[in-house]
Amino acid sequence: MSTPHSPSRAGATAPRGRAVVLAVVLVLGATAGCTSHGSAPEDAAPSSSSTVRDRAGDAEAGQPTDGSTAPDPADAGGSEADAAQVLAGEMLPSQAPGPSGLPDTAPPGPSLTGPLPATGSANGAVVKGFPTTVVPLPDGLTVVSSSVSASGSRLQVGLQASSDSAPAEVQAAYVGALSADGFTVGDSPALPGSTATSFTRGPDGLVLTVRERTGGGTELSVAGVLTTAG
Repeated sequence: MSTPHSPSRAGATAPRGRAVVLAVVLVLGATAGCTSHGSAPEDAAPSSSSTVRDRAGDAEAGQPTDGSTAPDPADAGGSEADAAQVLAGEMLPSQAPGPSGLPDTAPPGPSLTGPLPATGSANGAVVKGFPTTVVPLPDGLTVVSSSVSASGSRLQVGLQASSDSAPAEVQAAYVGALSADGFTVGDSPALPGSTATSFTRGPDGLVLTVRERTGGGTELSVAGVLTTAG
């Protein structure tokens, strides 16, 4: 007795085969899609080795590696020079200090020492106590009057005199003597026809005024204040 062919078994096998083929196609399609999508980032993003090489090249060329714009070297150099000049200008002293950190030269002190003379004046002579060790009396000078006036540690001095020498010669004699003693020489205001010269040293100061004397020679006056160290 023969077994009749079962149509339901054959029908079940055919759809199963088509399902397997469809699954294979889907798998292959998905694999191709993943391959194409994965290749794009590789093309867009450089490899780590090429990135390192690019950044090294930028560093050698003086370009920033973070994508910002490099500053102009001229601008940077100018600002640094200006800052250095300002810093240098703020830090450097006006007078170089000595070994102890203090200025090498101390300001001069009073021109006189000891007690001051009594106040007095004299005509035609040098008054007693007049500081001739500080105020010079050049040769050929004729004293008209002189005076001293003490107050505390200060001594006011005055001298009126004449000379047969020209005003420029008298002025040169005083400038030479007082500058040699450490006085600083400068110009001072004077009346028309006269020339005034200032002499300063520490707290002390003198003014010499010369003018041409009628008939030739020089009329001169010396006035000022000197101090004593006591």
